[in-house]
Amino acid sequence: MSSDSLISMNHAFGGWNFHLQFTPAFRRDMFRDGVLKEACASEAKRIASALGIEIGASEFGPDHWHLFVCRCKNYSASQLAQRFKGATSRFLRLHFAERVRTKLWGNRFWSGGYFAETVGRVTAETVRYYIERQQRKHWEKQSVLSDF
Repeated sequence: MSSDSLISMNHAFGGWNFHLQFTPAFRRDMFRDGVLKEACASEAKRIASALGIEIGASEFGPDHWHLFVCRCKNYSASQLAQRFKGATSRFLRLHFAERVRTKLWGNRFWSGGYFAETVGRVTAETVRYYIERQQRKHWEKQSVLSDF
């Protein structure tokens, strides 16, 4: 199933895709280390599988991670950020403590915030146009019926 296709799930129909971006604490360049980058991506696949969602794309900059998750009907952006940040932080600090310790201190891997954006198949302008046109059609039909 591609990330741009609509799905039907339990009385709902839609896409439910998010672009998320996370930054390590203190904007450290954690992902210059290929081992950490690969381990984080691998753990993300495990998390996605456990949540029943799909990863559409995952790419790293030296000091940030972009994650495109799809089919996320049952989760908000904040829930997804919490799950991915929490589990990857725990995994990386547990299994790669020596690599992480050289860049960070304390018990946090990620900064406190995150970026989140919903991703759909159409632009905001297209949705605005559709909604305005559809409502106009309903009112026009109503006025014709009320003339009787």
